[in-house]
Amino acid sequence: MKYLRLIVKNASRNKRRSVLTILSISAAIFLLTFMQAILNSFTSASELTGAERRLVVRRKSLADSMPEAYREKIAQVPGVVAICPANWFGGIYKEDKPEYFFARFYVDAKTLFDVQSEYQISPAEKEAFQKERTAAVAGQKLAAKYGWKIGDVIELTGTFFNVNPRLTLRGIYTVPADAPEGGLFFHREYVEEALNNPGEVGTYRIKLDSPSSAPAVMDTVDAMFKSSAWPTKTETEASFQASFVSMLGNVKGLIASVGLVVVFTISLIAANAMAMTARERYTEVAVMKALGFRPGLVLGLILSESVLIALIGGLLGTLGARVGASVMPSALRNMIFLQNLRINLTVIALSLGASILIGLFSGGIPAWGAARVRIVDGLRRVA
Repeated sequence: MKYLRLIVKNASRNKRRSVLTILSISAAIFLLTFMQAILNSFTSASELTGAERRLVVRRKSLADSMPEAYREKIAQVPGVVAICPANWFGGIYKEDKPEYFFARFYVDAKTLFDVQSEYQISPAEKEAFQKERTAAVAGQKLAAKYGWKIGDVIELTGTFFNVNPRLTLRGIYTVPADAPEGGLFFHREYVEEALNNPGEVGTYRIKLDSPSSAPAVMDTVDAMFKSSAWPTKTETEASFQASFVSMLGNVKGLIASVGLVVVFTISLIAANAMAMTARERYTEVAVMKALGFRPGLVLGLILSESVLIALIGGLLGTLGARVGASVMPSALRNMIFLQNLRINLTVIALSLGASILIGLFSGGIPAWGAARVRIVDGLRRVA
């Protein structure tokens, strides 16, 4: 610690170069932090409250539907304690713009809260929702975003379906901190009646008696309908969420590759800056050696300077990422793989670790060269 003042003064000697190096590293760490948080959000669905006890039954293509008659057969499978048919409605709220996008499902109102047991709603609001055919419930954050209150009328314009629901908000539910907002839910009977009762279901959401029952239930349900005209694919809720991401291609690989390229490029920029700094100080290093500074100490001082600059950049980058995540537009938040995006302590630790590695990599070779310079050669050189 007695050399800390010397390290700080050396790092701030060429202020313009140091500031530019810090900003370049902070930009790289900002991107790296966001990318790591997105990668974590891809796999976080299985960790959400209640998700470990839920399965989703669907067709192999999400665009296909199943008969409504499947419901009773699935409900008889051992291990199934609740089942709720759910169809994606889509549609438009106010205008066809990203800021008005949110999840909209028409479901069985009587079993929705049995399957999605993490959704908390007052008994009075739950009863009002289940009794009224045109009633709807919404998540607390969603209601706050649009200023919805109990009793407000919400009008949707159908896109996939020739139906324009006029809904009355009868309940607002809350979710745990680690769970994404579920969106807007309204009665399946309302939409089915307007569509002349086609009896088609997009997905069946299943609640299990235990997470250990999942493999047996998945095999049983799929085997039951294997030879039918509408074979099913039953999977965990985490796998179902991941299927949306897979539609975009190898997003994980792309994000990881971009992150590595960015870090490597910024490391080269930082290494060039540190190499210039080391070359300018060959005479100074020779004087230090003449005064008794050992090569290992010289190496440590120059390397510490590089790590300090990189760590400051890393701190700025992670702080910027946390602020960016908190003010992210809701249109992006509603994307399925960003709903659980969080810059947590693990992501911060990884990002700061990466900044330290950048400092070691960029300063290693220049520091090694400076430590090996001979006193006579250093004193002859003019910086």
